Amino acid sequence: MRYDLIVRAVIVFGGPGLATVEGLRLHHRRQRSTVEEAAARNLVAAVVIDARTADDFARGADLLRALFDNPRRPRAPLDPGRILGIVATGDVDAAFALGGYGIAGVLQAHELEELPTRLQRVLESEPRPAPLVTPRRTALLTGRPPDELPTVTIGYAHAPEMQAALAYYCEQLRQHADESTVFADIATLVDAMLAEGLTCQTNLATKAGTTHTGQFIGSFEYYRELRGTRYAKIPDHPAGAMPMDVFVAVDEVLHEVLHLLFVANRLRASLQPTHPLLAEELSLSWWQGVVHNRVFPEWIRDRAILEINDDFTLCEDKQETWKFWTQGHVFDQYAHYPWIRWLVAQLPERACYIGQREDLESLVASFRDRPEAAFLLPRAHELALDTPFDSYPRVPEALYKDP
Repeated sequence: MRYDLIVRAVIVFGGPGLATVEGLRLHHRRQRSTVEEAAARNLVAAVVIDARTADDFARGADLLRALFDNPRRPRAPLDPGRILGIVATGDVDAAFALGGYGIAGVLQAHELEELPTRLQRVLESEPRPAPLVTPRRTALLTGRPPDELPTVTIGYAHAPEMQAALAYYCEQLRQHADESTVFADIATLVDAMLAEGLTCQTNLATKAGTTHTGQFIGSFEYYRELRGTRYAKIPDHPAGAMPMDVFVAVDEVLHEVLHLLFVANRLRASLQPTHPLLAEELSLSWWQGVVHNRVFPEWIRDRAILEINDDFTLCEDKQETWKFWTQGHVFDQYAHYPWIRWLVAQLPERACYIGQREDLESLVASFRDRPEAAFLLPRAHELALDTPFDSYPRVPEALYKDP
C-alpha cells in the first residue's frame, strides 16, 4: 500500500463505497490490518465505519476491538473521536455497539446527507492524544475515572413518546423565554439534540447503557424502577397528560442539558469556575424543578421535585467517589468533544448562561435539621457559584418550602 498517497486520509471502512464528500477524497478499505497500520503511522485523519449490513457491522466491530481493546497495546493508535459510524435505519443495537468505544457519532442510513457536516466537525476538532487502551464496559451508576473511555458516545433513538414530550417542553419553554434566558437556551439545545436523531450523545450520563434493557436515558423499564424510589413523592399527573415513566426520562435529559449550560458559561462566556462540582449539582436541581413547574404548573408545584437528586448529592459516602469536591464543571471532561462544542455553539452569545439557585441560603439552613446533610455545613461557603446572573424567573413559594 502506498502510504504517501493517503497522508492524513479519510478512510471509509466497509460498505459499498461512498461518494466524495465535499472535496474530500475518501479512501475505501475493507481490511482491518490496513487501517490499523495507517493509524499506527499517524496517517489517518478520520475513519467512517459503514456498518449498514450484518457483515460490515461485524468487520467494523472487529476493527474497533483491534484499535481499542488490545491489552498488548498500551495506548490506542487512534483517537476514537476521529471515528464516525453508519448503521441501518433503526438499528439501535448496532449504534450502541459501535458507540460503546467512545467514537464521535453514529448516523442512521437515512441521515447520510449529514455525513459531510459531521465529518467536517471531526476534521476541524483539535487533535487529542490517543487514549490508553481500556476494554469496553457496561455502564454502571458510578463515576468514571477521567482517563477512561466513555461508555457510550452516540446516544439513543428517542421513542415516539419521548420525542413528543421533549417537543412539548420546547414549545412551552419558548412561550416563557422572556422570563429567563435559561428557558430559551434549554429549548434551543433540546431542539438541536432532537434534530440529531440517533446521535443524542448520552455519553453525558455515565448511566448510559449498551442495550435496550440496559440503563440508558430512554429506557422506560429502568425509569419505572426509579418511580418507586427517587420519584416516589411526585404523584401522577392529575389528568394523565404525561405518563410518569416518560416524565422521568424527560427529567434525566433535562438534567444533562442543564449541565451543558454550565459548560457554556466557560466555553461561550469565558467564565472560569472556582466552585466544586457539588455546587453545580445543587443549583442544577433547582433549575430542573423550576423548568418542570413552568411547563406543568398544575402538577409540579412543591419542593419534592427539588429533592429527587438528594440520594446522591446529600450522601456523604458519595462525595469522594463522585469527586463532588473537585473544582470545575461536571461536564468539563467532555468539553473537548466536537459534538459538545458544536451543540453549545447553537446558543446565542450571552454574558452568562445559567446561575446559582435562588434558594441556596434557605437550602443550606435546612441542612441543620437534616442529619444526612449535616456534613455539608462546615463547607457551606463552597456551595455558592461565583457566576453573575440576572435572568431568574418568578418561582412559586411552594417550590421553596412545603405548602
